[in-house]
Amino acid sequence: MFRVSIFVSMFIICLRDAVVCPPVTEIPKTSSSSETPDEAGGKDEKLGLEYERYLKEVVGILETDETFRKKLEESNISDIKSGEIAKHLDFVGHGIRSQLDEIKRKEIDRLRQAMRLKGFLQNGLRSSYPGIVLQELDKEKILGHLDHSNPNTFEVSDLAKLIIQATQDLEDVDKKRKEEFKKYEMEKEMLRREQLKGLDDTHRKEEEKRHEEMQKKHDNHPKLHHPGNEEQLKEVWEESDGLNKKDFEPKTFFHLHDTNGDGFLDLNEVEALFQQELDKVYDPDAPEDDMVERYEEMNRMREHFVKEVDKNKDQLISLEEFLDSTKSDGYRKEEGWEPIDEETVFSEEELAQFQENYEQLRFDQKQKPREEHQEVGGDGHEPSQRVAVEEHRQTHDNVVPVGGHPVQQPGEHPVVQQEPVQQAHPEGLQDPRAVNFVPQHGQGPPVGHDQQQQPVVAFQQQQQPVDVPQPPQGHAEA
Repeated sequence: MFRVSIFVSMFIICLRDAVVCPPVTEIPKTSSSSETPDEAGGKDEKLGLEYERYLKEVVGILETDETFRKKLEESNISDIKSGEIAKHLDFVGHGIRSQLDEIKRKEIDRLRQAMRLKGFLQNGLRSSYPGIVLQELDKEKILGHLDHSNPNTFEVSDLAKLIIQATQDLEDVDKKRKEEFKKYEMEKEMLRREQLKGLDDTHRKEEEKRHEEMQKKHDNHPKLHHPGNEEQLKEVWEESDGLNKKDFEPKTFFHLHDTNGDGFLDLNEVEALFQQELDKVYDPDAPEDDMVERYEEMNRMREHFVKEVDKNKDQLISLEEFLDSTKSDGYRKEEGWEPIDEETVFSEEELAQFQENYEQLRFDQKQKPREEHQEVGGDGHEPSQRVAVEEHRQTHDNVVPVGGHPVQQPGEHPVVQQEPVQQAHPEGLQDPRAVNFVPQHGQGPPVGHDQQQQPVVAFQQQQQPVDVPQPPQGHAEA
């Protein structure tokens, strides 16, 4: 891809798909102006931004303008990240500006529809759940990547807002990733300790012994090279590239690993340099090796290498920067590298606080179904439904059904209900009270009606099974 790709690649500090070894894919060097960035790039990384497609489309259009590309090449990274580069938008051709205008109009329409839908959903939730607390829509944040006061044309302010917003949204990615990894490690240790507490002394000692053996097996690996030093790069040259170690030449090495031929090592290409080192410690088929830790270790190596080599902080390693790094004192030093699992990721105080929060979350999750059950009620009806059912019952009290008998509610007249049952119960036979007919919602004939009593009497007289007619709708047979 052209050098102008810095415009978007500088934002991608360390966003990666959740894979252990991301392949280095070749990026097309040219793309038709009629293609969208997604179509042209094919396997472009997902940035995780709500306005990602808009960002890529704007960058794709600007890449086709020779004037803007030249201005970009002459700018430093500070001018780009601050949005100062946006002032050069005035120099792009009319055709480019027209395409940007259309892209912005589509984005404005998308945002309007999204905000309308979100507002509709929130109003629906408030109507269904009056007590619910919802976060108000932050229109400034939603619209922060463009100048929404002018919905028709793409101006310098739009490009400046887009650059600044994207920088703000992505600059904390590393920090968030590290926090998530720390939580993962604390949860893993907390669950391990909880498991030990639930075991008796014998099984606890066996489990502790098994854990120690697996840890020793994991720690038994070759010494790691310092990322980017001479020995580490020569090992890649020899074992991955299949070349003689004695013939190692930094410039040739750079071009071998600049897989898309754009004159820079991007973050994917840098990470590919460390897969051989990672293989020494983490084996996907070994139960003692944690692939989440491998992914974090890859990020640590990449961050360290870029910090030492990338002098202009554009997240790309130029040939000049790479060659300069091979002339530094640290390049020939073999300082080694300690994997992250051999470092202290969290303290006991942090683990105790995490466990407290974790247990509170467990408690809240258990309480939620109970509260929902209480809100719904034991009869399966929500409060509003119970009111409707009660009104239905009251409305239908004393209504004479087809059989001509007044309606009675279950349990309303216990004596009246017992008499017909006792009359049909001779000594020594099965107690007919075991056959229950429970009226529901005041429908059907009353207790003791001939239609209910007849099968019971027939059974007592014949002492053989009889066909019990199905009760009218509104009865439950037990």
